[in-house]
Amino acid sequence: MAASVGARLEQVERPRSLFGPDYLRLAALAVVAVAVHGWLISHTALTARDSLGFARQALCFANPSAVPVPDGGRPKTTIDLVRAAEQPPGYPLAVWAVDSALKHVSSRPVADRLLLSAQIANALAAVLLVIPTYLIGRMLFGRNVGFAAALLFQVLPVPARITSDGLTEGLYLLCSAGAIVFGVRAVRTKRVSMFLLSGLATGASYLVRPEGLMSVAGPGAVVLWLGLSRRWQRDVAFGRLAALGVGVALVAVPYMILIGKISNKPTSGMMNPFDAPPGPVYRGGPEGTQRPTSTLAVFAAWWDHERDAGKSRELWAFGAVFKETNKGANYLMWPLAAFALIALRRRLATEPDLWVLVVLIGCNFGLLTYLAARVGYVSERHTVLLTLLACQFAAAGLPLLAAAIGQLLPRVERLGVRVTAASLLVALVVGSLPFALKSMHTNREGHKHAGLWLSARITDNDGMVDPFCWAEWYAGRTLYRTSWNPPESKRTYVIWENNAATPHSRLPVLPEADRVRKLPGSRVVYHWPENVPVDRAKVQVWMIGPDY
Repeated sequence: MAASVGARLEQVERPRSLFGPDYLRLAALAVVAVAVHGWLISHTALTARDSLGFARQALCFANPSAVPVPDGGRPKTTIDLVRAAEQPPGYPLAVWAVDSALKHVSSRPVADRLLLSAQIANALAAVLLVIPTYLIGRMLFGRNVGFAAALLFQVLPVPARITSDGLTEGLYLLCSAGAIVFGVRAVRTKRVSMFLLSGLATGASYLVRPEGLMSVAGPGAVVLWLGLSRRWQRDVAFGRLAALGVGVALVAVPYMILIGKISNKPTSGMMNPFDAPPGPVYRGGPEGTQRPTSTLAVFAAWWDHERDAGKSRELWAFGAVFKETNKGANYLMWPLAAFALIALRRRLATEPDLWVLVVLIGCNFGLLTYLAARVGYVSERHTVLLTLLACQFAAAGLPLLAAAIGQLLPRVERLGVRVTAASLLVALVVGSLPFALKSMHTNREGHKHAGLWLSARITDNDGMVDPFCWAEWYAGRTLYRTSWNPPESKRTYVIWENNAATPHSRLPVLPEADRVRKLPGSRVVYHWPENVPVDRAKVQVWMIGPDY
C-alpha cells in the first residue's frame, strides 16, 4: 500500500497521428496549392457568371437593410435573406468573412472587391483541401499515395481552375473530404465519435451545396452492410449509424426547418421520379426553343431536342456524365483508378474502409446521371468530387503501373531507364500544369470595362438590358438585387457581345437585347477594345434615347 502511495504517476503520451514526414509532405502540398491558386487568381480577367449571385448574397448578408423592399414592406434581416435565397448560406457566409477582412486592406471598388473575395474564399478552402485529401490516401494506402493524390488534384486543369473561381467547389470539397476522412476513420476504428464527426462534416457540406448530404452514403452504407451481414454486432452497428445521422441532423436540420424544405435550389424540385421531365431544359424559354451550340459543349453536355430526338434520355445521360467525368479528371485519372481497383480487388474484399470511397463514387455517378436525365444538362464542374475520389485510386495505381511496365518492358530497364511511380507522377503533373495555369475568362474581359464605363454615366432613371450580367454588376446596379429597370426610362443601354461565332443559347434576355439594339435611333456609345473599329469590338454598349 505504501509503495502504491509513494509511487509517482507517469504521464502517458498520446499516440500521434501525424509525424515529421507527414508535415513535410503537407507543407510541400500547401506551397504547390498556394502557387497554383495564387497564379490563377492573379490571371483572372473575369470571374464566372455564377459568382455574381454568391457575391450579391454575401453583400446582402452583410448589409440586409440595404436590400430594396417594396413600398410599405419591412426591412429585410439576415434570417429573411437566408430563408429566401436559392443557394445555401455556407459559401456566401465564407465570402462575407473574407470580404470583411479584405475591405480593410484593399482600395478596390465594392463590385470588384466582392468578386475577389469570392475567389479567395474558394481558393483558401482549396488550399486547406490538401489536408483531408492527403489523409484519405495516407489512411488507405500510405504517405506517398496520399501525397500523390493531393498533388494530382491540385494541378488537374478542371479542379484547379474551378477552385480558383468565384464558385462553391473549394468549400464544398473541403467539407465533403472532411466527412470522408472521418467516415474512413470511423469504419477503421469503430469509434462512435468518428461517426458523429463524419455526420457533422456532412451537414457542413450540405450548407454549401445540397448534394453534400451524399457524403453520408459512403460510411452509412458500409456500416449498414457490416451490421446486416453480422460482421459487426447489429445493435452496435445501428448505434454507430445513429451517431452518423445525429451528426448530420445537428447541422442540417435547423436550416431545413428555416426554409421549410430540403433545398431552395430549383434543381431540388426535379428530384421526384414520378414527375415528367421538366419542360424548360435551358434557363428561360420553353423546351426546344433555344439550342445549345458546339461552343457550350466544351464545358458541358446538353440534351438537344433536334439532334437527340428518338434517343433514350437515360442512355444519353449516362454517356454525358461519363464524358464530363473523364474531362474533369483530365482523361487519365479514371483509367488509372480502374487499373488500381482491379489490382486491389483482394483488398476490397477484406477491407471495408475502401468501400467508403467506392460506394460514394457509385452514388455520385448515379445521382448525376439521374439529374442529367431530368434536366438535360451536366457539366464537368459537377464531377469534381468524383475527380477527387479518382485521384486516390489513381495515385494508388502509380506504383502498380510502374511495376507492370517494368515487367512488360524489361529491355527498357536494361537500357538504364527505369519507370517509377515518382516519374509517372512527375509526368502527370508536368502534363497538367500548362492547361491548368491558363488565364481565366479572358474572352469576357470587355464586359468589365463596359460596366466600369457605365458606372460613371448610368442612373437609376435609365434602363439596362444586359444578357451577360457582368456589366450591370460592375456598373453597380445589381449589387443588392438582380436585374431591374425603372417603370419608365429616357435612355436604355444594351450590352452586346459582338461575336456571332460564340452565341449564348442559355441567356433568355439575349433576344430582347438584340431587339432593343436594332430599334430606330439606337447607336453604339462605347466599345471594347477601344482601339479597334466598332464592328471589330468584342463588346459593344448600345444606347437608345437622348444624349447627355
